[in-house]
Amino acid sequence: MNKIAGHDDVNIYAPDNSRFSFMKSPYAAHKTNSAVDIYYGRFGGAAFSPVDGKIIDIRSFDTPTPFKDRDSKEYLIAIQQGKYVVKIIHIKPGISIGKEISIGERIGTFIKNGYFIFWNDPVMHVEVRYPRDYLRASNCLELLPDIEWRNLPDGRKVELVCIVEEVNEHYSLLFAPFQTCGIIGGFAIDGGFIDGYISSNAHFFGILKQEGFFRPHVSLLEITKENRSVRCSGIAFCLSFNEPRIKLIPEKYGNKPLFVGDKINIKFGI
Repeated sequence: MNKIAGHDDVNIYAPDNSRFSFMKSPYAAHKTNSAVDIYYGRFGGAAFSPVDGKIIDIRSFDTPTPFKDRDSKEYLIAIQQGKYVVKIIHIKPGISIGKEISIGERIGTFIKNGYFIFWNDPVMHVEVRYPRDYLRASNCLELLPDIEWRNLPDGRKVELVCIVEEVNEHYSLLFAPFQTCGIIGGFAIDGGFIDGYISSNAHFFGILKQEGFFRPHVSLLEITKENRSVRCSGIAFCLSFNEPRIKLIPEKYGNKPLFVGDKINIKFGI
């Protein structure tokens, strides 16, 4: 497990094979830089505690419009650590209230419910909260990413030459040359890492820098194959302990606009 973020004396950890994102969501806490999503494993697979502490609450909620092959419940796990509570959602609990847990200990399984859209992967959503308000959606306890920063390319436009490595009904995965800061890899622009979802008409993204979180406007987005535009819903970026990939999302589930081995050009500017 590696540290990815913290608030005050609470540290958040993720498995060595995980990806993570602070800004790839319209969820309220992401807008205030107060949440991190950790991606690894499979739906129904084991999820591990990102913190030490004591389980003080477990809740379940109905989700909107249950879909075929999806859970109809959302779950919340609250872990007390000192004067704070760590809030975890999207995990079906496999532990009981009152249990003391350690970082890396199994706490449940990944679920897919009505809050997920077709291109979402298994994810653990994590926040640090005050004990009195961990049930609310909004949050103002900003997280500090744990990144060993070095100088990254500072241009405000980037051109990524990508190779398609995987195509499925949910999305395509693209490899492109990337940058690293310590053990963390990502795609750089304007002196930071791109983090989030970008499309021609809606964005949940930002630039993660040593100075903090930035949410610039998009001035350029071109996705082409052999100089012809690729029809898609958008592209998504995460940070990763392994080689990061770019996710290209089709306009609807099942569409496959690309083939493995295709060369794709992405031009992006802010």
